[in-house]
Amino acid sequence: MGIEVNLDLETNRGPTKELYFRIDSYRINSTVNEIIFTTTSWLSKEYADRTLRTYIEEPIQPSIGLVSNKVIDYSSEKSGKELFIENLYKSQMSKYSEIDEPIYEEREISKELPYVSFDEDGNEITLYRTVTSLEKVQVSSKKITKEVVDHTFLDNLKPNCYNLLKKELSKVFPDKNIKILE
Repeated sequence: MGIEVNLDLETNRGPTKELYFRIDSYRINSTVNEIIFTTTSWLSKEYADRTLRTYIEEPIQPSIGLVSNKVIDYSSEKSGKELFIENLYKSQMSKYSEIDEPIYEEREISKELPYVSFDEDGNEITLYRTVTSLEKVQVSSKKITKEVVDHTFLDNLKPNCYNLLKKELSKVFPDKNIKILE
């Protein structure tokens, strides 16, 4: 799985029209509900795939075609535009949900509280006294959209992270030129 950017780009390894991004490491912090991942960028998917091993005993292949984080985009300007591509991304594992938010009001509440006393014969009896206090009472609620912890994020870790990566890359490259590859 990876992301391909189809633009006329110049890299430190030469020109490409299919810059490829792969997520290489993930770090999950459940306490703060955060995912951090790092990426590498390549001249093409073929270069990136050459470095992946099938068997553990295979030697690690050299990273031929690995591109630095600076590229020049010639797709819109003849002189080119230098772009900086991050390789470390951090995000909350969350989603937006519509929730009911309660609306509270302070109201004066009277309550009958029992207490124990004794009558003239010394027998124990229960009497009641009225106590008035200010309490917060829910009077209504309103629907709001809120960012909430997504406990299912890790169930689809790769697709979720590649969607986050695509969103971040669309800040640098035109969205129409970015596609997620399976």
